[in-house]
Amino acid sequence: MKISVDKLKKLRLHSGWSQERLADISGLSLRTIQRIESGGSASLESQLAIATAFDISPSELIDNVDIEVGQGGINWSGLCGVAICCVLMVMQLKLGAAPFFDYTSVILVFGLSFAMATISFGFENALTTLASMRWVVILPKQQLGIQQHIPNLNNYINYCHIAGAISTLVGIIAVMMTPESLVYNYAPAARYPFAMGIGIALLTTLYAAMFAELILRPLKHQIERLLIQRISKN
Repeated sequence: MKISVDKLKKLRLHSGWSQERLADISGLSLRTIQRIESGGSASLESQLAIATAFDISPSELIDNVDIEVGQGGINWSGLCGVAICCVLMVMQLKLGAAPFFDYTSVILVFGLSFAMATISFGFENALTTLASMRWVVILPKQQLGIQQHIPNLNNYINYCHIAGAISTLVGIIAVMMTPESLVYNYAPAARYPFAMGIGIALLTTLYAAMFAELILRPLKHQIERLLIQRISKN
């Protein structure tokens, strides 16, 4: 199996490791590391050992254009998973009497995470990463370079959590600095308007966690599974 020599060297140099150090950490021989870095050929076991050493997915070591993945069709497992998540989340949200949907919080989470993704890996790549969410319900068909989405999804997951945390922090500060009379006017029907304001501020963290952990991370794992299945057939 071929892996990207450039990616491997960049990861090793970025970590400040010599070939001997990588060999020690991965449990492979120095000769094996030298052979992989010179030709890019590695067994699945060697790829897994190197990926574990760098704390990344094995598929992130693969070249971006060599593998064609997917037979297409409806992803029934994904549809069932989405349906179950939706039902369970609705049941949880109904435990309280307050509304759990806030348009401003949704816009903040999606807008800030997309902005950070755009800064990080470009507008087009950010859009392509978002478009890959369709694979949750429709499997990719003969898709090339699918592994390039994995590091982008990793970053997007982190950006979602960051966006949620920042938005929540700003919201809490805003509520605490708002005069009590204005808080009461904002939510006159609430028993504890101040507490309700804090709860609304926390919604961004909730939305960010739901988007990152219920959609993006399972999608990343799905892509990794498709890649492993494709590699195993070679």
